[in-house]
Order: sequence, then C-alpha cells, then structure tokens
Amino acid sequence: MNTTSRIYSPTNGYKYLFIDLILLFLLIPFASLHRSLGLIVSFCFLVTLLLGLNTLDFPKKVIFLFRFFATLGFISDIIIFPDSQYLTDLSSLMSYSFYGIFYILVILAIGSRISHEKEVNLNVVRGGVCIYLLLGIFWFFLYKILVFIDVNAFSFPDNISKDSLFYFSFTTLTTLGYGDILPKNAFAMTLANAEALVGQIYPAVVIAKLVSLYEHK
Repeated sequence: MNTTSRIYSPTNGYKYLFIDLILLFLLIPFASLHRSLGLIVSFCFLVTLLLGLNTLDFPKKVIFLFRFFATLGFISDIIIFPDSQYLTDLSSLMSYSFYGIFYILVILAIGSRISHEKEVNLNVVRGGVCIYLLLGIFWFFLYKILVFIDVNAFSFPDNISKDSLFYFSFTTLTTLGYGDILPKNAFAMTLANAEALVGQIYPAVVIAKLVSLYEHK
C-alpha cells in the first residue's frame, strides 16, 4: 500500500465537500449581521472540515481523534466570555489553530491523491477546485491568528469591519488586490505575498496536470 492510499480514501469523492464550500461562500456575508447567522457560518466551517477529514484513510481511532479536536475547535469558536474579551479571543485562537492544522492536512491529502490520478474526471476537477477554496480558508485562519498576536497587523478603512479577513484572503489568493485592507507588519506582508504566489502557481500547475492527463487518455 503506497503513501497516497494510506492518507486518502478513494471511496470518498468531493461532491459534498464542494457543495459545502459553495454554501459557505454564500453564507459568509451574513455572518456579521446576527449572532445566530454567525453560529451557522461557524457550523459550516466545522462541516467543511469534517467532510475533508472523511477523505482521509487513516485508522478509525485517528479519524475519531481528528473529529474530536475539530468539534473542540468549533466549541472554542462559539464560546463567549461576557466578562472577558481576552478569554473570548483566546478561545477563538484555539479554534483557528485547530482548524488551520486540519485544513492543511486535508489540502495535502487531496493534493497528493490528485497528483496520482491517471485520468481526468469530474471528481478530479472538483478536488482541484476544493483545494483552491480550502487554501483561501486556510490563509484566513492564519490571518486571524496573526491579528490575535498583533491587533494592528492590518489596516482597515472606517467602513470595513475587522471581520473582513475572509474577503481579504480570497482577494489576495486571486491577486485581485483592491487595496482596501492592507497588511501593516512584516509577518502580514509575508503571508499575503505567499498567498498571492500560491494563488498564481496552483491554478497553473493544476491546469497543466489536467491537460497532461487528458492528452494521455
């Protein structure tokens, strides 16, 4: 059994993960409108992660442990300490850290599987798109962690909320770069540069791979 088959379950496709990611995109703008909508978005992050973990072919005990920490991350994200904003932020930091670790694991596992595919099919295309969307979410969590460390890591215009880092992540990933939110310290600048590079290189590599597979059908 090779490394790819040990970390990825070929029986699980990306259909539901893809649908969930699209749903997450549609719900994100409503997260800041009401607490209940924010909880729904947080739940979608959890579902996204659980669906991603389902693509892994680790032993059941390991998957159960991953799911446990994913659920712990969700609980940490929705906990509020009315008398301490610092504790609330610290709880959120735990959530972002758990999510970030597992998202990158899922990205690497799906990427490994796609790189070993022998032909183009709808599942491969979905997997490639899922990785791209997951990359944007992964960097979003990195930015949130950075803001906890340095609250002035980014500058926000008066009419833009500090909850807009999800938007910033994807405008950076796609190298759209409106310039409304700006990284202000060296770490934020480096992360933004790295995301922009990945956002340019990844589609080129995936398209080249798909074309290569199609030509050899």
